[in-house]
Amino acid sequence: MRLAHYQELGKLGAYERKLEKFALFAEIVEAVAVVVSLIYVGIGVRQNTAAVHVANHQALVAMDSDKNTWLRSAEFAAIYENARGDFGRLSEIERRQYITFVADTFNAWEFAFITHENGAMADNIWKGWDGFYRSELKTEAFRYFWNLQSEGFSPEFVTYLENAQLELEQ
Repeated sequence: MRLAHYQELGKLGAYERKLEKFALFAEIVEAVAVVVSLIYVGIGVRQNTAAVHVANHQALVAMDSDKNTWLRSAEFAAIYENARGDFGRLSEIERRQYITFVADTFNAWEFAFITHENGAMADNIWKGWDGFYRSELKTEAFRYFWNLQSEGFSPEFVTYLENAQLELEQ
């Protein structure tokens, strides 16, 4: 009887070894599936990030396009040019119009700044927009607006523009 029992145990040992091999194979397949899933998720995240960058750039272009509707008016285009030359020559109404235009520009700049700071705008796109806005900051009217209205913007943007003004003064 004992011999039959040991023979049965030997058969069971072979069965257990097969199960262990199968379990090991299943773990390997599972690990490969996890790696493939992570690669797939990584590709999806990269594509999503690129789509967010494009969407944010399009939003900024739309903001700028809306702002530029002002310049399609010959009357406002003249105000714009006069303000850039000598802001003090503008009438109160012209000054109000121009300051509203400038506010729209600062809002777009802040949007671009926040978008870039949050990693949702590529550096090369940011540099282009920031360069344009910095050129506007050189004008008397933009500095006038900023000195009156800077508290209406995020603290991070205020700090950024204060530093930008210092750089422009050097």
